[in-house]
Amino acid sequence: MSPDLQGNIANAAECLQDCRRLLVLTGAGMSADSGIPTFRGDGGVWENYSAQELATPEAFKANPDMVWDWYRERRLKIAGCEAHSGHRCLALLQEHYDEGRVIVATTNEDDLLERAGVHGVISLHGNLFETTCAADCGWSAHDTADNSYSFMPCPECGADVRPGSIWYGESIARCGMRAIQIFQPDACLVIGSSCLVQPVAEIAPEMAMAGNPVVEINSEETPLSSIANYSLRANTIDVLPTLVDMLTSKIVRQQTEEALQNIKPVA
Repeated sequence: MSPDLQGNIANAAECLQDCRRLLVLTGAGMSADSGIPTFRGDGGVWENYSAQELATPEAFKANPDMVWDWYRERRLKIAGCEAHSGHRCLALLQEHYDEGRVIVATTNEDDLLERAGVHGVISLHGNLFETTCAADCGWSAHDTADNSYSFMPCPECGADVRPGSIWYGESIARCGMRAIQIFQPDACLVIGSSCLVQPVAEIAPEMAMAGNPVVEINSEETPLSSIANYSLRANTIDVLPTLVDMLTSKIVRQQTEEALQNIKPVA
């Protein structure tokens, strides 16, 4: 890790360390570090299908079997991926602070945060491991390893069932956005999010404009990068463990500061 990046991480930790209610927002870049595959990438069986053919209410109505085949394949592949050190660091961050001081919201549909031990994850775009009633009777369940619920009608009303993901053209989970509003965060850490999908993309910029500290971790520049107090240009697994160490340990912060002070500038 370069001294410049290490120094930026230290500054980002200092920026966040006095917050009382930290909101962590995670996006696709967080899951990418676990090897979550791109399901419609080059050479994939689904590369000739558009999102509108696989992840919309209209697609499900026109061809529910094809949609379910895609989601069952996604479930199988993601089940074979493991949570990484960044996911586990967020669980440790929650444990370190008083209960309820750190909440984690995600636009990812996988369950890696939960598997890492993160509590109370707000799934803003739903969860693909959930199976729910397509007629919206209120029934839903976390599906079993063999996807058994996906092959049967809704046990409550007999209608078709669908994946628990939120599809294109549908509104994101209002209860999730409401939970963030009730939490009233005074700082925000955005990890691996493109910051393009509304209304989630509005959260961090609005906080920054209100004077609250905002830190971004992303391997690529995003619309948030120029607004955030600090934008760490790196993969999650390369910087988040160090950032969390600095947030949770005064000793680590002091050691980092001393190390940076002892680095002699190149003549």
